[in-house]
Amino acid sequence: MLAGNPSAKFVVRALVRGAAWLALALSSYWALRLAWADQLSRGAPLAGRERAFQLAPAAIFAVRLAGRREELGGDSLPDWRRASALDPENPEWLMRLALRAELAGDYALAEKSLLAAAARSRLYQPKYLLAQYYFRRQDAGLFWPWARAALETAYGDAAPVFELCWRMRPDAAWLSANIIPPRRAIARQYLAYLINREQWAAAAAAARRMLPAAQDADRAGLLAYCEARLSRADAREAAEIWNALCRRSLLPDEALDPGSGRLVTNGDFRHAPSGRGFDWHLVAQSGVSAAAAGGRLRVAFTGRQAERCALAWQYVLTVPGTRYRLGCEARAAGDEPAAGIVWEVPEAARQAEPARPAGLLEFVAAQGLTRIVLTYQRPPGETRLEGTVAVANVRLERAP
Repeated sequence: MLAGNPSAKFVVRALVRGAAWLALALSSYWALRLAWADQLSRGAPLAGRERAFQLAPAAIFAVRLAGRREELGGDSLPDWRRASALDPENPEWLMRLALRAELAGDYALAEKSLLAAAARSRLYQPKYLLAQYYFRRQDAGLFWPWARAALETAYGDAAPVFELCWRMRPDAAWLSANIIPPRRAIARQYLAYLINREQWAAAAAAARRMLPAAQDADRAGLLAYCEARLSRADAREAAEIWNALCRRSLLPDEALDPGSGRLVTNGDFRHAPSGRGFDWHLVAQSGVSAAAAGGRLRVAFTGRQAERCALAWQYVLTVPGTRYRLGCEARAAGDEPAAGIVWEVPEAARQAEPARPAGLLEFVAAQGLTRIVLTYQRPPGETRLEGTVAVANVRLERAP
């Protein structure tokens, strides 16, 4: 019937065109309305942002309104409620709602919102915020599961979680056994935290757990622990960590072994001194520069250095009451023995006057950890040393 009726066809086409134009007009209207609302919501006036939300009640406009209201010191809790209601799957809005609810004293809403955020996100932040929330409420039963969950997903600095755990229960051994997850990145951070807290027994246990499968990423943390023990003259613990790193080829040196005479690290200067652990520590001095090259430590003197200055030092393992002999080769230009290169041992029970120019020194160890210090001392009656001195073959042995 429609096929044979031209007027009917015309009416149908007109209706279709009219519907299309109406849809286009409505679409344009809403696009313009949204654009206007967006512009209003980005402006500074609070009234403009309120009007933006009235024009287009979208979560993002409620968020911008909340932000401006907070800047002006107002109550943004209703705005965050609206944002979360309009976009209930967004964990960010739920976390912000929880914060404002807790500040307002609505703890039930705060907890509910944080739990909803954690259910919608596998990331660290909502879990950490829940641990914070239960810490503030001093609810240990709920704090510990969320603290561990936060550590299991932490991707950055986990120290804030460690600090909450410590304040909830300052028991390093218990925390190590019950809260710290078996993640190497977290284990490294926890070792650093224990060092800062000077929890040495727990730090020792944490370091030993890391050692059997230690990797390049673990080296810095284990070295930091080694150095912390060295600074407290704990020779046994420091040497255990250092030697384990050497045996795993994480350090370029042989393990120390006083029994077989391996007392000096990098005594032939096969590699540049690292300034870490038992390796050489170069001392910055005006008028002096030093660098390892070709199996020697080459020390350049300008002639304007101090009359007496330390050049390099390292820790060595010693037996208290034992006499040692320390020496090296020190050559100036033309392969002549260099005058003024001597050894000092600050912690020695007693030491003889070093022989010149060979730099030999005998001393009696006072403790199990001793520093040997390579020093320049201007010989009486001579001018300050100028030029380059090559130091090689540092040796330390028990004196006969």
